[in-house]
Amino acid sequence: MHNNQWIVVADGGRANIIAVTRDAEGRHLDIVHEMSADNRPSQEIASDKPGRGFANPGGNQQRHAMPPSTDPHRHAQDEFVADVVSYLTDKRNHNKFENLVVIAPPRIMGEMRAKMPKPLAEAVEGEITKDLTKIPLADLPQHLSGTAGWL
Repeated sequence: MHNNQWIVVADGGRANIIAVTRDAEGRHLDIVHEMSADNRPSQEIASDKPGRGFANPGGNQQRHAMPPSTDPHRHAQDEFVADVVSYLTDKRNHNKFENLVVIAPPRIMGEMRAKMPKPLAEAVEGEITKDLTKIPLADLPQHLSGTAGWL
């Protein structure tokens, strides 16, 4: 049985890294690290107006705004996920935890899986695909019961 478990509760803009400790009184959850990203709406993140495109149907020149090639908000979320994975990878490489339970909404979970190096992915013993970032820490265990990897 693993004695050193961490839980990451993340969405596209927030992550809480939680250590699980056990003693004679039972299991305790303590936040080890909190992370947050630039989670402003896309129009506030993008610094420029969209580019202009030109069309010439039937000899009439028309101008129209071109959408950005990537959604700045989604790009910021993807960068944040990479930062969370990087933090967890560093701590795993320094033996700060043995196994990990990951809690994140479906798209963020997919991004995390895709970005995890093999040693970190191998430490994942449980996953919950939900957004639980807004629930109080004291309420987290009831969401974890029955989850694979929850000690």
